[in-house]
Amino acid sequence: MFKKFSAALGVTVLSFGLAQGAQAGTFHNGWNYSIDAFNDGSGGQAFEIQGLAIKETAESIFVSVTGGSALTGTSYVHAADGNIGWTDLMFNFTGEDYNTAADSGSLFGVHFADDNDSDVGQVGVYQVDTAKTVYSTNSGYNSLQQYYDYGWEKENTMGDIATKDAAYDYFGATTAARSSIQSGTFLGGLTFLTAQEATDEGLDFSNFDTTATETHTFKFDRSLLPSGEFIASVFMECLNDGIGLHGSVEAVPEPSAMGGLAFLGLLAAKRRRRKAANA
Repeated sequence: MFKKFSAALGVTVLSFGLAQGAQAGTFHNGWNYSIDAFNDGSGGQAFEIQGLAIKETAESIFVSVTGGSALTGTSYVHAADGNIGWTDLMFNFTGEDYNTAADSGSLFGVHFADDNDSDVGQVGVYQVDTAKTVYSTNSGYNSLQQYYDYGWEKENTMGDIATKDAAYDYFGATTAARSSIQSGTFLGGLTFLTAQEATDEGLDFSNFDTTATETHTFKFDRSLLPSGEFIASVFMECLNDGIGLHGSVEAVPEPSAMGGLAFLGLLAAKRRRRKAANA
């Protein structure tokens, strides 16, 4: 289990907060959903994140984010590159708080928005060596505390990280989370899904009454991530909104173990056939 932030986050994950937060962390159609407040995107709907969902199969990890921003971001004259978009999606499997994991080079990052301000070029999954903040170059907030001080503390403030105190405990109050990849090792690519393909996989944000105009769904090989519990998180590059999801990736059985299970299954089937023949 998570150590450094278990006290605050444990309450969040188990109680799921209030209102929309009561739905956060819900499994529906095989997907694990974290649903954020619908009115905490500073600057309007273009900077609103409403949901994050993850699904695991034997071969793949599926991820979907829904909000107001296209993958290419939103044009904004005060941003250094002229637009504000999604940061990278970060996975923390360490059981430590986010900054501790980032300091030790233990995060896994998914660079899914090709035009964002990350320093890596290829879309895909990375073992993150160093991460950076991009909020100042996007005319954003300096920290979560500044974001909340401007009045954006809402019920279910960051999905599964449902309270301000839980967000401070995990990300830190005055240190902006380093949510974009600066350097890392490329592990593998992504495959984006169409809206119909995502629906066919069981994705259904409408079950939570989301009103977002943009949904981005992709998958990657399950073997690219370690097994165990994680916190996944993604922000807008201006820190105008963010979301966290508490989930887990199951360990893939070793081939020998899978062979053993298959052998036991064959033995059981043979016994059933013998019993049927002797009946």
